[in-house]
Amino acid sequence: MVCLDPLTPDEFALWYRHLGRLRLFWAKPLVELLPLYKIAEGCVLKARWASEKPRLEEAYVAILKKMRRLDFLVPLRGTKILITSEVVDRELYRERGALYIYSTSRPCATGIYIERPAGGHPEPGPDHVVIASSLSDAGYIVYLNRWNFNIDYMWLKNIEQLDDAVESAICEARRLGGRYVSVATGEGHLDTIDFMAYRPDYIYYTYKLAF
Repeated sequence: MVCLDPLTPDEFALWYRHLGRLRLFWAKPLVELLPLYKIAEGCVLKARWASEKPRLEEAYVAILKKMRRLDFLVPLRGTKILITSEVVDRELYRERGALYIYSTSRPCATGIYIERPAGGHPEPGPDHVVIASSLSDAGYIVYLNRWNFNIDYMWLKNIEQLDDAVESAICEARRLGGRYVSVATGEGHLDTIDFMAYRPDYIYYTYKLAF
């Protein structure tokens, strides 16, 4: 039971597990993911995250296609995460991020594979495919996770490079058998790039609720 279109339950579980390595406020290293209940507007999941403290951190993830009163989440103890396509009033949340999803059925432009970028960029992990616009004077650099097809890191020389950067990730994901490419943002993580400039097929806002 997962209500995050267009991902199937199995796709979501794999995607969310690998997303946790980014340690976003709404996705951290996952120990367990349990469906709780489904409602007319969506569903609620329970996540257990690995914490730096010697205990597990519990979080409740509510995925709502349409907004409703959120008082049904009040009795749940632990971190409460809301994922919705609608904008939430500022007084209801502490942190805000976003999730952009692009279909790999789109036309795409192929970038150039590189082993590692020049200094100044983070070290790519073993699960990353690193793609750039050129070997020497890169206009963009993309780290695509080969397992959940999320763009874990992106650098743009200018915003005009965004289309080609996302399209290069789409080409690679399609080659690896992925149906979608995602970009997950959180405060401090890719939150300065306007991904709406290359219109996503799906967009969700993510919130850490304040109650």
